[in-house]
Amino acid sequence: MAGAREPSAEIASPVRPARRVLGFLVRLAIAGGLLAYLAKSGMIDARALSRPFTAWPIAIIAVALILIDVSLMAVRLSWLFRPLGLHLPWTKSFQVTVVSFFFAQFLPGATGGDLARLFYVAKDYKGRRSEILTVSLFDRAVGMLSLLVMPLLFAPAFAGLIRSTLALQALLISSAVLAAILLAGFLACLFYQSHMERLAHAVFGFLPWKDWHGQIIRTIASYRHHLGTVAAALCISITANFLNLIVMALAVFALNPARLNLRMCLIVPLGFVANTLPFTPGGLGVGETAFNALFAVAGLTGGADALLCWRVWTALVRLLGLVFYLRGIKRVFGHHAAGDRNPAPATRA
Repeated sequence: MAGAREPSAEIASPVRPARRVLGFLVRLAIAGGLLAYLAKSGMIDARALSRPFTAWPIAIIAVALILIDVSLMAVRLSWLFRPLGLHLPWTKSFQVTVVSFFFAQFLPGATGGDLARLFYVAKDYKGRRSEILTVSLFDRAVGMLSLLVMPLLFAPAFAGLIRSTLALQALLISSAVLAAILLAGFLACLFYQSHMERLAHAVFGFLPWKDWHGQIIRTIASYRHHLGTVAAALCISITANFLNLIVMALAVFALNPARLNLRMCLIVPLGFVANTLPFTPGGLGVGETAFNALFAVAGLTGGADALLCWRVWTALVRLLGLVFYLRGIKRVFGHHAAGDRNPAPATRA
């Protein structure tokens, strides 16, 4: 862990007005192309939009819950940087999160949003980029762990259904195994750091990037004395995913109230895991297919329709990311690391 950090005044970028205008136009062109893709994909087609907004009070509640969900993800990211001695204000964390939320719609799977977020949080800190990238990916892993844990939390309430459905048993076992692997990897880095470093060197030592694997393990091991922060981040993540579950329930209710069923608590988190697979932009198509199949396993219908309704509501929140992207996000962290007392001038991305 690095020592105390000194606050540093943000250095204005000496970019000429003409370059600022050109940068804005380039961003606007990219945003227009991305929105054109979204329209071509049918996600903002007028016929699709009419269904979620038939009952506009439900739509307002759903959008509000999605905004709270994004806000909680921003809190989680901000908290996870504290053990590194880096101050990430919630306002900046929210901007980065919502921009990554926007780009997750257009690049393959949720990984597109991860790439956008990694760019913003690491661009100004050359000396600590490996740590910052590791924490950003660790934040993503905490979110994935919460998705995998959620159906396990609800499983005891549906013991009879699970015993009678082999497919659900297989899905829940797979979820438990993946969650256990993530947790075991984290604990191994915490309490067997030297062993993990030697193992990583033996496996990845031939790669040209010097000691990147060791830096990742050391960064994760730095949470050894901050387990409360990690536990709080996991609780926040579970709460955020529970809000997403409520939004999906609202989507089902808006489309067909008769389809609403508590069994969704088991299958919706698994569907969102499938929606993150990096095959199509934002998981489009993959998510619909997965939700239809998962709903069928639980004896339900309308999974794809509900997910499409969820996509329309989230698209409204994602547009906030477009606003921040066009404006540009200035320096993200409020304090500099010890090795970055004289960082490069801030730029607008």
